Amino acid sequence: MRSIAAAAVSAAIVFAGSSAGAQEPVEITFFMFAGSGSDTVPKEAIADYVTANPHVTINISETTNAIIYPQMVTARRTTPDSPLVHCGFFNADTVNRGDVDDMWEVLDRKNIPNMDNVLESYARPDDRGVAYQMMGVGILYNTNVMSEPPTSWADLWDEKNRGRVAMLDNDMRMIAVAARLNGGDEFNPDPGFKVWADNAQNLRALVESNDALKNLLVSGDAGMAPWWSSVSDFWIKEGAPLAFAVPKEGAIAFPIYMAIAKGVSDAQREVCESLLNELLTPARAGRYGSVTSSIPLVRDAVMSEDQVENPVLNPQIAEKAIILDFAHISSVASEWRERWARDVKLNMR
Repeated sequence: MRSIAAAAVSAAIVFAGSSAGAQEPVEITFFMFAGSGSDTVPKEAIADYVTANPHVTINISETTNAIIYPQMVTARRTTPDSPLVHCGFFNADTVNRGDVDDMWEVLDRKNIPNMDNVLESYARPDDRGVAYQMMGVGILYNTNVMSEPPTSWADLWDEKNRGRVAMLDNDMRMIAVAARLNGGDEFNPDPGFKVWADNAQNLRALVESNDALKNLLVSGDAGMAPWWSSVSDFWIKEGAPLAFAVPKEGAIAFPIYMAIAKGVSDAQREVCESLLNELLTPARAGRYGSVTSSIPLVRDAVMSEDQVENPVLNPQIAEKAIILDFAHISSVASEWRERWARDVKLNMR
């Protein structure tokens, strides 16, 4: 973790609440995802902020939600008035777990007016965080193996695709979407489990990592896989024989959010609010989408022609996406994993 104190930047901006006068020192830690350009835009905004606010020090924590979140929960239990992370980025799974663990402050829209620019369908309960970008989970496929692109989620379990499908083990989204297309939903997953149990032979492999899935698809050992649009875009641009299909029912939305942790002081909260508000501007949101191959959830985000024309990054994917109840899915994850192992994995050939 490193700190950013006041530093020269080429185009500093004026933040709400900024002041050139002497103020009491304030220090926060801002969490951002490591790698794949995820740090570029937040670091730019932070550098601008500390230039305008020399009394503020912002520590940057870069890792994954899987690593940082349990540490945040431990800190909240032991030192509730001294959060490990004061604000930052959190994926859909983590932000919903944070609701259960009572980790998030309710955001004040008066102090973060750019929240009003975010698509309402992605609003968080009681404004415990704000949606920022999304990856659309669609179907990534090998153009040499698949004579025609998949058009529906049902192609994953269609009997014509025996042995062609790879995906992450315990991918709860695939249970939920199969249930939705067969008369159920997240709260009635039985139809989804039945579809996968009856067609488990479609599964060529269940994997634990990005690299494992990429190797299966690029080699042609598997023909298609449910996968994130942003990662797919990187692999396609590398020249892999892959293409990304958005099913006719819509991609599955996998948003990332920004949130403020409970336990922040008033001064720390003001810094976090200013940073979140700035990152929600159309210019910052569009640039974040560009460097991370994600889709901004901010209306009128400033996007390049390449972004708009790229079928993997088109903003309409977000507007038409399937939005699953990740909070409920998280609450039944243990039960679903056991059932997946029993009903589906045992039927694979």
